[in-house]
Amino acid sequence: MKKQALENIAQVWRKKQLIKDEVDTVLGEFNLSNTAKDIFIYAAANRVNISSITQHKFFIDKSFSTIKRAVLELKHHKLIEAVTDTVDKRVQWLIPTQEK
Repeated sequence: MKKQALENIAQVWRKKQLIKDEVDTVLGEFNLSNTAKDIFIYAAANRVNISSITQHKFFIDKSFSTIKRAVLELKHHKLIEAVTDTVDKRVQWLIPTQEK
């Protein structure tokens, strides 16, 4: 492997560790599963519903029930809320709750 590729990998690792530390600081008090943390981060960055989460390549190794449990965990802690789509009432978008 080329030296530049190894340096890039090391840099990505450092960024990943900084992000993990930030997430742990923000979500640490809730004692969430790793899947719930990942879904929260994904929902904060994208417009998602349970179906879109299960189809994303990052969550491909997670079962539907694991994802659903993690979403319920986030809803229980009031970290996300489900908002019904205005066009298709069957779709519920998962949106991080805002502090009031």
